[in-house]
Amino acid sequence: MKVDLGWMGFSLMVAAAGAWTGAYSDVAEPDWEGVLRKNDLVWENGIGDVWGNSAFIANGLTGASIYRMPGSDWILRWELGRTDVAAEYHTPEIDWQIPRVPIGNIMMKPSGTVVQAGMRLDIWNAEARGTIETQEGSIEWRSFIERESNVVVVETTSTGEEQGLVLDLAEEWAISGRIAHTGTDTSEIDPAHLPPKPYRVQVDGFTVVIQPLVKHGAHATAFVNSKSDKVGSSLFLLSVGKAYEAEKGREENVARAVRQAVDAVKRARSEGVVTLERRHRRWWHDYLSQAYVSLPNDLPWEQFYWLQIYKFGGASRADLPIMIDNLGPWFTQCGWAGTWWNLNVQLSYFPTFSGNRMDVGRSMITAIDHFHKERCFSSRAHPEAYTMQRASTYNLQRANGSTFELGNLTWVLHNYWRFWRYSMDDQIARNLFSILQRNINYYLLVMSEDADGMIHLPPMVSPEYNKEVAEGRYLGLLKDTNYSLQLFRWGLNTLIDLNAALSMNSPDLKRWQRVLERLAPLPINEHGLMISADEGYMVSHRHYSHLLALYPLHTINPDQGAEAEGLFRKSLERWQSLSGALASYSYTGAAAMYATLGEGDRSLEKLDGMLAVEGLEKVGANPNGMKERKMGVMWNTMYAEGGGPVIETPLSAVESINYMLLQSWGDCIRVFPAMPTRWPDATFYNLRTEGAFLVSAERKGGVTQWIRIKSLAGEPLVLQTDMPVFEMDRAITATPFDGPRGQPRWKIDLKRGESVLLTVEKRN
Repeated sequence: MKVDLGWMGFSLMVAAAGAWTGAYSDVAEPDWEGVLRKNDLVWENGIGDVWGNSAFIANGLTGASIYRMPGSDWILRWELGRTDVAAEYHTPEIDWQIPRVPIGNIMMKPSGTVVQAGMRLDIWNAEARGTIETQEGSIEWRSFIERESNVVVVETTSTGEEQGLVLDLAEEWAISGRIAHTGTDTSEIDPAHLPPKPYRVQVDGFTVVIQPLVKHGAHATAFVNSKSDKVGSSLFLLSVGKAYEAEKGREENVARAVRQAVDAVKRARSEGVVTLERRHRRWWHDYLSQAYVSLPNDLPWEQFYWLQIYKFGGASRADLPIMIDNLGPWFTQCGWAGTWWNLNVQLSYFPTFSGNRMDVGRSMITAIDHFHKERCFSSRAHPEAYTMQRASTYNLQRANGSTFELGNLTWVLHNYWRFWRYSMDDQIARNLFSILQRNINYYLLVMSEDADGMIHLPPMVSPEYNKEVAEGRYLGLLKDTNYSLQLFRWGLNTLIDLNAALSMNSPDLKRWQRVLERLAPLPINEHGLMISADEGYMVSHRHYSHLLALYPLHTINPDQGAEAEGLFRKSLERWQSLSGALASYSYTGAAAMYATLGEGDRSLEKLDGMLAVEGLEKVGANPNGMKERKMGVMWNTMYAEGGGPVIETPLSAVESINYMLLQSWGDCIRVFPAMPTRWPDATFYNLRTEGAFLVSAERKGGVTQWIRIKSLAGEPLVLQTDMPVFEMDRAITATPFDGPRGQPRWKIDLKRGESVLLTVEKRN
């Protein structure tokens, strides 16, 4: 039976369409290996010597960036990182927080002069591989980092005089990257602030590089060259161990770190590369095939998308209380090698939600729950009041329990809330209620009430803006910043909603309601949302801290009517019109905002603008032409700004692309809500929405062909689609109605575990 959106105002039961034939008889599984192979990164004519031209591999904890060492000798290096290898100590007058520190480089040095070299980053198998031709022979190599063993694997097959190739580790002194970034000579630093130099020992036949730290901790890197269980091949295995237990002495921590590393390599050698490879590939194939996006009219953006999905899998793992920081596992020289809480953490996790990478994205939940249990967010004076400063190390060392950016933790908790909304896991909601309640306690402590009974927040920073000089004056702390007010208002509303939904019966409910009623309104002027009550948006700045109500909070949205939509547009246009300081993440945020308005062409224009920052013309540009690029989106889709590499911006582009394909804010699933003219064809499978729905759909020639929706939680389903006439494959109740902006919408009665397929044509 056909469903025509001209039939408005009543419910109907749609009968099954009968036996199906043709392309829609089943939504076929994609050819995963084929799809991802065409999105690999390929170095055909040489391998570059910069981080932005590297192949990157990781297992959610340990990572390596593979590229040539700069210099006259041809050496291929694996620049190593591990997300929880940090200094344990901040260098006074140098560091903002306890920084991540380097480990070293695996070195592959051919015997002969290199004639030709190439490399491929194989997304489907999560490995890098390459060939090096020299005047004396050849080297074929491949490398991956196995998730369970935490071991870096390099397998080589060599011919001619290159046979007998031995890999080594060039260790690095574990000092803060900000020493080099600030141009400070280490001889000028008190030796008490610097760790000892690393040294080598032999343990059970393995070489181990030991790096003691300033206080009590240490990390150790064990490695070995051995025969592979594949005929004619050699194997190099490496693992990093660490022990930072304050109650133990340095000697015991060193011993523990060494034992971790040696045992991991020993087990891996015993298992053999075939077993390691099988386990490694099983995990990655399961992860990558959770959801699918195809953009056949825009293959560069399709490749960019898949590289971020791959990157996200390498940057995070659910079983460790470690959040993605500015570098992820891919350490390189950086001026801010730590965890930044005023944007970086939040954007890094955006692939979790609509991208349907909940298992990997759960590391955020694991970490926050751990920090909550350990009371790491507590202010010094009030343990039941939580807040978060701008920067910390991976385990929140130096988190001082106060902040001049009131809103950082709340924004992270909005990500936590989204995890609940996309999973509908009640335990997540209950945990959130407990943590958010303590976070809102901090606002309640610092707020003030004026003579008229209006509630205000103390002078604070709106992230990034206050660094700018406006009209010859330096902006200090600002009263009632939109950053703080938006998040305070969202937090209060969320607590009130959760209190009702979970029947929590909180004694604080009336106070939350009273504060919400009296809270100062968001500052607005003729240009839209202001920076604060005493500062309009007057100079360009990259952060959209004053626009969070538009995205991702959606507390101001076009469904609220013409006035709200006008404010949305005016605020967005004002931000983008002052473009001098915009960075790449400014464009991913703007792309999502324009997609929220349903403007696909503007959204894609902004996404394209992300790549234009600092002059990169397109993804897929010649990697050999990228040697001097040090800012913006790199050829391999890594990203850097003035202080060095950070990874959140490319990861956030996943959601910007998904917002053109699928949106679900405001309790409505919108399929193809903002499709750009350049994308007449698009397909996606199993993207996720609020309410825990999995949605698949296809569009050809600008026309939606079919939509499949599966309910994982039995939540109410409201669908907005541009299909004027469609059929459904099961007997189900569907009620048409006009949405807030006159868009046709449907209420569909889909139970937990049920799926429905909507198609544009009848099949026999």
